[in-house]
Amino acid sequence: MINRKLNAVQLSGLIIGPILGSGIILLPPIIYDVAGDYAIFSWIIIMLINFFFAFLFGQLSIKFPGEAGVTQAVEVVFGKYIKYLTSFFLIGAVCFGPIAVLMTAAQFLQIDGFSTKWMAVLLMGITILILLLNVSFIGKIAFVLSSVSAILLFSGGLTSLIQYPKTDLFTTSFDFSTFGYSLLLLFWTIVGWEVIGNYSNEVKDVRKTIPKAIGFSALIITIVCLLVAASIQWSTIPTVSDGSQINVASILTPIFGGWTGWIMGIIAPGLCLSSIILFIGGTARLIRRLAEEGVLPKKLSYRTKTNIPLGGIIALSCFHVFVFVLIFFNWINATQIVAIADGFFISNVFVTMLAAIKLFKQKIVKMLIGMMLLVLFMFLSFSSPFILVSIAILTIFFVYKQIKFNAKQSCKDGEKNLLMVK
Repeated sequence: MINRKLNAVQLSGLIIGPILGSGIILLPPIIYDVAGDYAIFSWIIIMLINFFFAFLFGQLSIKFPGEAGVTQAVEVVFGKYIKYLTSFFLIGAVCFGPIAVLMTAAQFLQIDGFSTKWMAVLLMGITILILLLNVSFIGKIAFVLSSVSAILLFSGGLTSLIQYPKTDLFTTSFDFSTFGYSLLLLFWTIVGWEVIGNYSNEVKDVRKTIPKAIGFSALIITIVCLLVAASIQWSTIPTVSDGSQINVASILTPIFGGWTGWIMGIIAPGLCLSSIILFIGGTARLIRRLAEEGVLPKKLSYRTKTNIPLGGIIALSCFHVFVFVLIFFNWINATQIVAIADGFFISNVFVTMLAAIKLFKQKIVKMLIGMMLLVLFMFLSFSSPFILVSIAILTIFFVYKQIKFNAKQSCKDGEKNLLMVK
């Protein structure tokens, strides 16, 4: 039996930093630029969705613990091939998403002789080395990075609001289309809850630890996001004197002054690496489980004596190298990578929520899930035709396999019942 090592604090470290991730660095000024003074309401709505996601995937992780994560819930409702479908959606997202996050982190680390692309490759190497460490130690590292980043962002946002408040809070008009687009962009900030279940085999007392960790993490994430968004929107920091837009670095300037660049060089890479560690680590465990079930090559099931899913980590790293090659040849860019990852992430969550409708008995929960399905469908409709076609091909293939499997099982059951009658 696998030794369960993560406590609530360590699990929180694997949640807070990753979900804040690159989104809290890049999105606040972008959302303000898109939605104007009503941007704060976009953040409030997405944070309410964030709490719902935390509750939903937390409950599913408790009900269906194991390295396969919440895909097990999909298997119970729809069958094993639909579980494989959601698994490949998640694997597809993690084959691309971490590269965009690494490119974001690399922008805050400038070393002579290293371009942003090569810095991202270097950070990828560091991430792999961290992933080879004991999971409880990774949890401690992630918690330190998450705590430091959250405290610094909270302090900077609060100081900016208190010292340099805006007089007029609402001066722009409301536009429904731009408001809706801001919500679409903000979906990136709530990606991550669906991976928590993949770590449940390494958690102490799943029923107590997961609710504590998820409740605490959701609260901290909400406070930090809303405070940073409000400070971007409602602060008039004098250091931004050239008419340029306030960004996350700006709100740290009243406290850290000339040290702000160095501070951002810690926060941004720290949050980005935390995010990558969560996704690659969780997905590598999923790959190991699928390899054990014979869906993927058996060699990918290899894990070390300390339970590190080495086969899955190597497989994902090889694909990441391939994506970096595409980037170096300018055949793909960071925006396209994010679009691909988002399409697969949304598809994964969509199928999981379809299963959750049947699994949860409370009418209010069913209704909220139904509303979220409509929102996710709208989000998915904004994906590129290439992504939609890829998702459709995977869906048709695995649905066909499931229908075929169900028909075969029905025939077997019918024959068995016939023999019993005889």
